[in-house]
Amino acid sequence: MYLSKLILNSRNTQVYRELGNAHALHQRIMQGFPDEQRNQPRAEWNILYRQEPDSQIVLVQSDIIPDWNRLPQDYLEHHDTKSLGLMLTHIKAGMTLQFRLKANPSKREHGTAKTRAITHQTEQVAWLERQASRHSFKLLNVDVIPVPNIYGRKAKTPASIKIVGVLYQGALQVSNPELFTQALRCGIGRGRSYGCGLLSIARLN
Repeated sequence: MYLSKLILNSRNTQVYRELGNAHALHQRIMQGFPDEQRNQPRAEWNILYRQEPDSQIVLVQSDIIPDWNRLPQDYLEHHDTKSLGLMLTHIKAGMTLQFRLKANPSKREHGTAKTRAITHQTEQVAWLERQASRHSFKLLNVDVIPVPNIYGRKAKTPASIKIVGVLYQGALQVSNPELFTQALRCGIGRGRSYGCGLLSIARLN
């Protein structure tokens, strides 16, 4: 796995427009990866990203190494990419870690195929607790931080994109390293094409 830190050029008008359109930003990030005919390149390469709060920093995680020189000139002020392979080998059962996750807590309504955003903080924490159980980690503490909704529009359809995002920060304890690592690779929850789902970890100070 690889993690890239992109610092977007806020003086670039393309950047300004695409930060307000989740679909356009998704397409721009995918431009950093090979032009291969694949059905679902984002999912197949486990490409996840997150714009950090109140900044022009975008973190991008992927199974394959990207080439950010493929983006337009002056789109980025700076970028760097590092391998996460060594970090992953050190994840052990019982390890405690800091985490950050921008997610789209949601659930399907009973009797319909519709997906409903979870907006009450108590339910948002309960959603994350269910995800923790599914992905083999335990929440030790968590802060739930409201963030602006994610909006976008695809060029060939009138339907608009609206994703209710929440930023979770806190500490967790790993139960099963293999299942936990899979969650790191593949992401958590819905909205992974539009900046949700990337679980970032760091050692506790």
